Amino acid sequence: MTIKKLILNPVLKKQVVGFQGAKIMVLFSITTGAAIGIIIDVFKTHDIKLARVLYNYLNPGDIALGDRAFCAYSDIYFLQKQSCDAIFRKHQGRKKQIKKGKRIGPCDCLVTWALAQILPERLI
Repeated sequence: MTIKKLILNPVLKKQVVGFQGAKIMVLFSITTGAAIGIIIDVFKTHDIKLARVLYNYLNPGDIALGDRAFCAYSDIYFLQKQSCDAIFRKHQGRKKQIKKGKRIGPCDCLVTWALAQILPERLI
């Protein structure tokens, strides 16, 4: 069967052509640029789920740098439990807490989050 016939016939195309996409996440060293850890999963997996697996590759004293998706208390908790620090941008869904924090720049504020009184089971 020619490719032209295959492309023009949607029923055959659905059966023969195509492959599942994959999501690849890599943890890089900012010092050397070397890949420290890599994880591959199905395409529909959320980035944060993959990143949490990569936390195991961090050593005490390392600093995790991430975007808004990583700004969750649970991620900071798990990183601090491994003696790592975290720098994440505030998630857009969170309220601004500039008045409660310490101004460290024109657009930067350091906010300390207190430990919740009742912890979810996954944090115990």
